[in-house]
Amino acid sequence: METIKKVTVALFAGTLLFCGCSRQEEQPMTRALKEAVAGKWSKADQPSAEALKRTPDNVNALVLRAVICERLDRYDEAVENARKAVNIDSNSFAALYTLGRLYSRDYPRRRSEAVDLLIKANRLRPEQGKPLILLANLHQPGQKGSYLAALQRLPEYANDPHVIFESHMNRIYNRDFRGVEAAYIKLFEEHPDDPRLASAIGGFFEYYRRYELARKAYRRYLSFPGERREAGRSAEIQRRLQALAAK
Repeated sequence: METIKKVTVALFAGTLLFCGCSRQEEQPMTRALKEAVAGKWSKADQPSAEALKRTPDNVNALVLRAVICERLDRYDEAVENARKAVNIDSNSFAALYTLGRLYSRDYPRRRSEAVDLLIKANRLRPEQGKPLILLANLHQPGQKGSYLAALQRLPEYANDPHVIFESHMNRIYNRDFRGVEAAYIKLFEEHPDDPRLASAIGGFFEYYRRYELARKAYRRYLSFPGERREAGRSAEIQRRLQALAAK
């Protein structure tokens, strides 16, 4: 599973406009949030920068800015804004989760920092689930089981295909490849509208040399509109697909 990538904008969309921001900031923040929720990241860029310029110490503005920068493939700028947010409020779930998630992308160099941030975020909001997903992803097979078990106890994630994906992946540690293969084919068939799942399943089948299944999953991923794909992932998938053409 992809290291889930982003703090969902909806995570704080409901509270962002009631966070004590000045009336001066409200208009650009509202515009930025509206465009971000719609997946229009380029259009969200300018108003989010304007909102942050007006109130540079606003944690929600910094987190939103970090998410937008990441989606526009400006990783270093995203990290800078998320780090500022954590420094201002070390008890902000959104700030901790966002910085932890961004650090998790810089694996293995920043793995320990990512784990520390995500553990703290999980303690603040144990019902949220997203930190547990990333924590499971950052640990080796055989170590991630406790995070996955905790995640599956949350009603929201009990039937989540990505959690199921990770749970089956953990079975590889016990050498149950055939069982995992069958489970992933079933997941692939049951969730045709999930680009992240297609990418993850494609990677699994490529690694285990089931090349036709890998090609099928990668082609599905590339069939989704660009705004639904992971930031910076499409070019990599295209390269993998080209390499698989000869296999």
